[in-house]
Amino acid sequence: MNREMRRLMEREERRQKKKEAAGAKSRRAPAAGRAPSGERAGAWRRLVGFLHDVRVELRKVSWPTREQMVAFTTVTLITTVALTLLIFGLDVVLKEVVLFMIGGAGG
Repeated sequence: MNREMRRLMEREERRQKKKEAAGAKSRRAPAAGRAPSGERAGAWRRLVGFLHDVRVELRKVSWPTREQMVAFTTVTLITTVALTLLIFGLDVVLKEVVLFMIGGAGG
C-alpha cells in the first residue's frame, strides 16, 4: 500500500471517529438549562437560553469602526434631508396644480 492510500485511510478513520463522537454527544443527557426532547422548558429557562444564544450570535457580528459609523450616519442624514425636501416640493407643486384645476373649472 502506498503513502497516498495510507493517508486516505487514516483520514477516513478520523472522520468515522468524529462521527461516532458526535453521535455519542447527541445521545447524552441534555445540557444544563436545556429541557429533554419532548418536554417544554419553563419560561424563565427559555428566556435565559434565548439571551445566551443572542449573546453568542452577537460575538460573531463584524461591527463597523467609528469612521465607518460616522460615514454611514452622514449618508443617512443627507439622504433623509434630500428626500424630505423633494417630497415637500412635490407636495407644494401638486397642491397648486390641484387648486388651479379646481379654481379654473369653477369660474
